[in-house]
Amino acid sequence: MGGLKSLVVVMGIAIIVGATVVVMTIVQRAGTLGPAGGPKAVELPAGARVVGQDISDKRILLRLRLADGEERLLVIDAESGAVRATFTLRAAGGAK
Repeated sequence: MGGLKSLVVVMGIAIIVGATVVVMTIVQRAGTLGPAGGPKAVELPAGARVVGQDISDKRILLRLRLADGEERLLVIDAESGAVRATFTLRAAGGAK
């Protein structure tokens, strides 16, 4: 009878520890799903318009038309809002 009581106590402790681990994991993962630090601002060149975009888990791609008609691509880190790369689009053999 004493062995059965010990087994019940050990199993109860195991259930409590397991439930705690599950709850802590859910809380940690839920914390990473929300926006980190609120909205981010990306500075666009004066007179630029967004004419296209593509969004993935880690990057945002913006296609801009500048005031002078030139087109540019901005690659933005989705988490930090930092501009990672800028590409100017030119026709082959173009004068610019």
